[in-house]
Amino acid sequence: MKLDLKEISKTIINLDNATIKDAINSMNNSSLKIVLVINKNKKLAGTIVDGDIRRGLLGGLEIGSSIKSIVQYNPKVVKDGVSFFEAAEIMKVSYFNHLPIVDKNYKLRGLYVLEFMKKPMVRKNQVIIMAGGMGKRLLPLTKTKPKPLIKAFGKPMLEHVILKIKKCGFEKFTLSVNYKKNLIKKYFSDGKNIGVKINYIQEKNFLGTAGSLCYLKGKSNETILVTNCDVVSDIDYGHLLDYHNLNRADATMAVYKRETKNPFGVVKSKENKFISYEEKPKNFDNINAGIYVLNFKILKFLKHEKPEDMPDLFMKLVRAKKKVIVYPIYENWSDLGLKRKK
Repeated sequence: MKLDLKEISKTIINLDNATIKDAINSMNNSSLKIVLVINKNKKLAGTIVDGDIRRGLLGGLEIGSSIKSIVQYNPKVVKDGVSFFEAAEIMKVSYFNHLPIVDKNYKLRGLYVLEFMKKPMVRKNQVIIMAGGMGKRLLPLTKTKPKPLIKAFGKPMLEHVILKIKKCGFEKFTLSVNYKKNLIKKYFSDGKNIGVKINYIQEKNFLGTAGSLCYLKGKSNETILVTNCDVVSDIDYGHLLDYHNLNRADATMAVYKRETKNPFGVVKSKENKFISYEEKPKNFDNINAGIYVLNFKILKFLKHEKPEDMPDLFMKLVRAKKKVIVYPIYENWSDLGLKRKK
């Protein structure tokens, strides 16, 4: 598919003054999974893709940092006038999903995108969704209805989660249920109505955000995707799985970088000596996004039918010297389980 300048306008940012936050906004707004970087002469300076942003954030860069250290300079391009057939062959041979089009002066003229990018790979891995909690944060709404069925933007929050993950190629879901479980099972049944296959884990006691995974021991050797029932994100869940496998990790936790701004000016001092002053500084913290990838072999760390929360399981794995990594989320992320009105 060939896109002209108007169609890719949201992907274009300036090398000299753009920040990583600008690149993230561009990536989110265009949905093309690439940022095209131009210089002050409006010539193509380079490109930024998903992995470049995540590596920068993992390497210590902040949202407000310049893009200059994450840009891939001198990218592969084709000249204006090259046919899509020829461009597609170049992309396939080089394993590219995008190919910028430039004129003889290296000014951006458009972008070739492989059509298959729109079709997600079918993922055979199980998706386990923790949907058994009492939803105390949402009282009194959850007195009569379980949290997964509380509506957000017109649909039960659990349905939002399933549909988001389904779009990334996953089709096998297991819901871990407990509180008012029959209402959840009645609504979703076997998943046929929303185009997926749904099975159920029925907790005998409240087992936290990880404990019910004990029922999966010995049933498979595949890597599993685990998520809370009230968090949704625009991440590619398939990419998260690939990232876990590429890093040969035992467990991966998705983390969201949250910005907090101190409403006061902060003074640094040593004893009574003034050192520095910063007006309303910003801080960035990685928060647990409630989305995980786990190798089946680590389920042995769970005791049968004993409550366990996911952060505690991760700390057990760290102490056991297992490979535990994080996957930084820069895409939109929402906790639908926060207190909301009827």
